[in-house]
Amino acid sequence: GRVPWRARASRGSHRDRRADGMAARVDYSVLQEGQRLQVESGGVYYAAEVVSVSQNKKRAKAPVRVHYRGYAEADDEFVGADRIRSKVLSGSVKPAEKKGRQAGKSGAPPKAPLEFEMAYWQIRGLGAPLRMMLEYKEAKYTDHQYQGEDWFKEAKPKLLEQDPLANLPWVKCGDVCVFQSNSVYSFLGQRLRLGNGPRSRLMNEQLLCEVYDVRMGMVDLVYGMKKVNRTEDEFKASAAKLCESPPFGKFEAWFNKYDTEYLTGKKPNSADFHLWEMLDQHRLLAEKFSKPSIFDKFPKCKAFYDRFRALPTLQKYFESAAYKLPINAPVAYWF
Repeated sequence: GRVPWRARASRGSHRDRRADGMAARVDYSVLQEGQRLQVESGGVYYAAEVVSVSQNKKRAKAPVRVHYRGYAEADDEFVGADRIRSKVLSGSVKPAEKKGRQAGKSGAPPKAPLEFEMAYWQIRGLGAPLRMMLEYKEAKYTDHQYQGEDWFKEAKPKLLEQDPLANLPWVKCGDVCVFQSNSVYSFLGQRLRLGNGPRSRLMNEQLLCEVYDVRMGMVDLVYGMKKVNRTEDEFKASAAKLCESPPFGKFEAWFNKYDTEYLTGKKPNSADFHLWEMLDQHRLLAEKFSKPSIFDKFPKCKAFYDRFRALPTLQKYFESAAYKLPINAPVAYWF
């Protein structure tokens, strides 16, 4: 699963000043080993538990060692009350207090909504799930759609100076820029608060990988340079075989096992957006070759597809130019 991103505040920042003030007035002795609480990391609150409370004066600002439930011990860290939500700890961030600040009840200005940037080629491809996530949550975002040299000669070299893993797609929120497809989906989903609680995060990570395998099967099919289908005749034969046996059996079994509206519960998670995109691509492929519906063998997937397609905040996307973009790059000769 995704490891909580540890936000490090610069010296003299608002967080540092707040922690300084809290250190002198917070009674951490009320916290006991194993006590459950929520800890903020990278703008997201995670379920955690107390490992220990340090008496070392050097740790006065952040004396509580916490373990993030569901994550490795190596991800444990020391935090202060400014990052903790707990009913027993005075000075910690209470949900009601946070709501009050956002609504301006305490006199403070409401928190500004998050703004995002995303980037991908001027096609649907791996960019479509990102666009749908952002539209679904009605987020404010900029969609950078690259073409050839715009990316390779201008944008990518600059980004490689920041991160050796720079590639498309990427997404940025504040000063955090994330690369590599599944990491991008996971990060954006968490920043948009998609999903159905802590347990759903681990389910979602598995599903993202499984959907990506389906995506790579489509890549092998349509891109000649993959050497899987070197001629149009080979492509037609492979496409016909794929249409007769679509790769969605595991997802049908998943829906049968968990009997949920979406993959991890009652609300869409990031994996749902990529799964829907792949179902739609395979639907269009079957129609292109006048094959039976890919949903004939997968009634649960069909119900999911229709339910997702009807989401009110996604109607703007489905009517937009972004949904009408080519599915694949021009070098995908046949689809």
